[in-house]
Amino acid sequence: MSQQFVGMNGEQTGLGFTNRDQGAKVEEDQGLIEFKIITNDGTHESMKMLIDLKNIFARQLPKMPKEYIVRLVFDRNHESMCIIKDNTKVIGGICYRKYPTQRFAEIAFLAITATLQVKGYGTRLMNKFKEHIQKQDVEYLLTYADNYAIGYFRKQGFYQEIKMQPERWKGFIKDYDGGTLMECYVHSTIDYGNISDLIREQKQQMIDIIKKLTLNDRVYPGLDKQNYKVENSNSDKPTVKPESIQGILESGWTIDDYNELKKQKEKTFMISCQQIIDTMRKHKSAWPFLDPVNKDDVPDYYDVITDPIDIKTIEKKLQSNQYTSKDLFIKDVKRIFTNCRNYNQPDTIYFKCANELERSIDDYLKKLKDEQQIPGVSKKIKKTSNK
Repeated sequence: MSQQFVGMNGEQTGLGFTNRDQGAKVEEDQGLIEFKIITNDGTHESMKMLIDLKNIFARQLPKMPKEYIVRLVFDRNHESMCIIKDNTKVIGGICYRKYPTQRFAEIAFLAITATLQVKGYGTRLMNKFKEHIQKQDVEYLLTYADNYAIGYFRKQGFYQEIKMQPERWKGFIKDYDGGTLMECYVHSTIDYGNISDLIREQKQQMIDIIKKLTLNDRVYPGLDKQNYKVENSNSDKPTVKPESIQGILESGWTIDDYNELKKQKEKTFMISCQQIIDTMRKHKSAWPFLDPVNKDDVPDYYDVITDPIDIKTIEKKLQSNQYTSKDLFIKDVKRIFTNCRNYNQPDTIYFKCANELERSIDDYLKKLKDEQQIPGVSKKIKKTSNK
């Protein structure tokens, strides 16, 4: 998921916003698209563009009555900002009405041709509209958005919380059933036409400041593979001290941080294993396996079973930190059942209890994670001589 940046208007800009606006801005700079304010002035050119825009609204807003779209688009109190591609084709636009005395404008319709919606034209259209409306001394934008449009308007800085004084807008615009009223404050000092460039500059300035305060961009040589080899060891003491490796201490790492993390992982592993032991002990079929087999009761048991194990013994081993990996713990638990089946016949109650208990905890054993336990086994780095 890309990281979101919330702007002054609450717009969830992020890099996606910047890239979308910038892509369309490049086309604008190259003359491939342009933005025009169109009104019903009776000219052939304006009428053609308004008809094309009306058709786009009708296609993209199918729930909106077509007669209502026609009435507002051609109403002389309304204006439209159209996106013109290749000097002739209308590919989208905004129909709006200004209320100069109240210093706000209401967006009636906004749409882009379906096949071109991924090119960032919608984002660029809104920024150009804000740039235009800013020059008209308009302070707020209002619109009723349906459920599909709320996400778009949020990204453009619109809030569902209306901060403009009610007396400025109530009675001027009508309520729409099924729509959510949203508001955007138009800052008088923001250059909306170049907002993507401003965001990129701000981002670069932040990166430059961070670089001065941190060492994240510094690369250290690390360990020489020819002089060191990695091998498994049961010792908790590394042959090479981590703090002797270049860059470790500079990053803010301390041995105390490592020890604390190690304790947390050991504790998590211990808790998980203890939960499995408790689950086994409470099961109705656990009674034959709770304690070591009594030699007086079963004289030949230890002649047949040379590696005995039971729930009580497993718990003691866990409490004394003898389990250094998930596999060792699971191996002992599984051995309870294999020992039972090796000694007893399939028709005995003991054999059946082993099968039932094993089935009841099988899922618990599968969920036990390797990374939850790193108490005593670690990969050690040993220095080798350069011969």
